[in-house]
Amino acid sequence: MKTEFKIGTRKSKLAQIQTDRVIAQLAAAFPEYRFTKVLMETKGDLDRKTDLVQMGGQGVFAKVIQEALLAGALDMAVHSAKDLPSVEPRGLMIGAFPERLTVSDSLILREPYQSLADLPVQAVVGTSSRRRRFQLASQRPDLQLRSLRGNIDTRLEKLVSGEYDAIVMAQAGIKRYGLPIQEKGLHEFPLPLPAFLPAIGQGAIAVECLEDSAAATLLQAIDDVKVREALTCERAFLAVFGLGCNVPLAGYAEWSTGTNPELHFTGLLGNERTGEAIEVASSTKAGSFSATKLGESVAHAILEQADFLPE
Repeated sequence: MKTEFKIGTRKSKLAQIQTDRVIAQLAAAFPEYRFTKVLMETKGDLDRKTDLVQMGGQGVFAKVIQEALLAGALDMAVHSAKDLPSVEPRGLMIGAFPERLTVSDSLILREPYQSLADLPVQAVVGTSSRRRRFQLASQRPDLQLRSLRGNIDTRLEKLVSGEYDAIVMAQAGIKRYGLPIQEKGLHEFPLPLPAFLPAIGQGAIAVECLEDSAAATLLQAIDDVKVREALTCERAFLAVFGLGCNVPLAGYAEWSTGTNPELHFTGLLGNERTGEAIEVASSTKAGSFSATKLGESVAHAILEQADFLPE
């Protein structure tokens, strides 16, 4: 019987922090087993200069690790859920969504700026996300939006050095990383929902494994059902488009409170040429089948109104 499980992840500090959290949860649930972290480099890690869109968008931080899973070199793999393609490769499954922190983005600004409104005309803001560029341009069309690659420390160094006036980062990454933003003379300005909808899966950790494997059985113990249904909805929405981050696409599924909670989903598609945004929202009761249908229905409602998607 298998007693040791190899868990693959990227070499970045944030990826390792996330993987360590997963290993701690698994070790607590199954102290009789050993869980070993395996560090890997993906296409996105090896090339830190090319724009992500030119590199193929989603999958550049996951494909090599997924191939190792399929080859049997790994038993599990830990990802930021937003880095995963909308459809799992044949033979793989997401065995657990252990947690989801805040889904929002934050603007990290160097002194003396403290908010989006504080930035002067033609201020330089760094982000490689088409979604973030589109949403920022809708609020501040005067900004210079420039590509920004590299790990978290590299991006912060570029901001502190004055190469950028501000950069955009996911709040969940900031929290998990424990960034000493104030110590660097920087300010964090949360970008509010719903004006700045997140990327699909933002804030969530996803753990992949082979279907019908021993790892899949273990991962059930750390799976958060409500996070799973929310991510199922969002990923179903993304799968309809099949374009990942190659268009300004955003969406967020969240549970209502009360005795009869519903899953509420808002999806958005932006037109970079005109600045037009199509946004549709809808709700459903609990259940993975309903969650899938909710994401798909919102995507089709948007597509019915859109006439600007690339070929």
